[in-house]
Amino acid sequence: MRPLEGVRVLDFTRVLSGPHATRMLCDLGADVIKVEQPTGDLTRYSSPRINSVATYFIQQNVGKRNISLDLTNSEAVELITRLIDKCDVLIENFRPGVMARLGLDATKLCNKNPRLIYASITGYGNTGPWIDRRAFAPVINAEMGLTKRQGDARGGQYANDPFSHGDVYTAIECASAILAALYQREHTGTGQYIDLSMAQTMLYVNEHAHDELWDKPVTSDSIRSFRPEDYPVLIAGDGTIVVVSGHPAERGTFDFFVGAMENPALLDDPRFKTVEKRLENFDQLITLLQAWAMTVSTVDELESRLAKHKLAMGQLRDVRAVAETDWAKQRNAFIEVSDRGTGKVKLPNSPWMFSGSDTSTRGVAKYRGEDNDEVFSELLGLSTTKLDELHARGVLSRRVPTRRTLAD
Repeated sequence: MRPLEGVRVLDFTRVLSGPHATRMLCDLGADVIKVEQPTGDLTRYSSPRINSVATYFIQQNVGKRNISLDLTNSEAVELITRLIDKCDVLIENFRPGVMARLGLDATKLCNKNPRLIYASITGYGNTGPWIDRRAFAPVINAEMGLTKRQGDARGGQYANDPFSHGDVYTAIECASAILAALYQREHTGTGQYIDLSMAQTMLYVNEHAHDELWDKPVTSDSIRSFRPEDYPVLIAGDGTIVVVSGHPAERGTFDFFVGAMENPALLDDPRFKTVEKRLENFDQLITLLQAWAMTVSTVDELESRLAKHKLAMGQLRDVRAVAETDWAKQRNAFIEVSDRGTGKVKLPNSPWMFSGSDTSTRGVAKYRGEDNDEVFSELLGLSTTKLDELHARGVLSRRVPTRRTLAD
């Protein structure tokens, strides 16, 4: 049994922040019903793709049921309104005001189903002066200090990060909030509205925010907020690139590096006697570390020497290389799901290992509107004749390819 079995989620999300949150809920056992407009989720049009399904879409939407309606049609809105009585959670990540214009705002739906948990993800929140601004992860990363911090650490070379931190962090915070609301509902019997912004999330998860807000003196004999951007990148004698966790100038950590290098004379070197001196001569210190690493013949030996002195180290790998490790295989870190043809697509598996529950990724990624008949007959009791009529009039919509064996 999965932890969230019996919980039903109506998922109005698209692209990444919402879909990742609902994939989490789905892997944990919830019945997630993704709702798409006839235009479809933007990620359906990305690449690579196989059998009319984009692999990006598969990764974020595997395991969910899928219905598609024209929400500009009042009958479609009425069907969704009826579904609300059968659901525990609604989650949406439209711009502020969109759900209200559709007639699906939180006040209306929570009044209809007082047990409903209604979660809304937006860029800057559903209140405040920035409510109408467009927002995607790169914009939020820039606005909330992440991009500047990364660029400052690289000498002012500012660039967009390839990872959508604003989306995935917000997804995790949203799923956590929904779980908390479900727990509270067990005690109160009522649901509630959750207003979650990507912008505030990126402040919340920024472990260096405290340092940037600090405006008092700081002792020169310390490293401010650990400064992981300074951690050494080394190359072992066999050419393997590694990252070592630990600031070489920090009190105590400097001694660990000296011990690993087996060069105690550095402890008395006037360039490195204090944290302040080590920071002044940091480039020289890093050069010494890099030269030493090249004398260590293999990456395994380098890790052994560092570990002996309490230093952690990781090899520079891409995801494909990770998937080929014994660790990934033994931990089931990746899973293969159907490509909706005769093959499989490899994806990262869910990360949780419960002692009494299966929480691994399951199911397939559905075509748009593929589950219209199943969902509306099961939950609302609509007949086949009625469903055919709704499809014919465009209230319900679907795109299910007739051929699923050829890549496109």
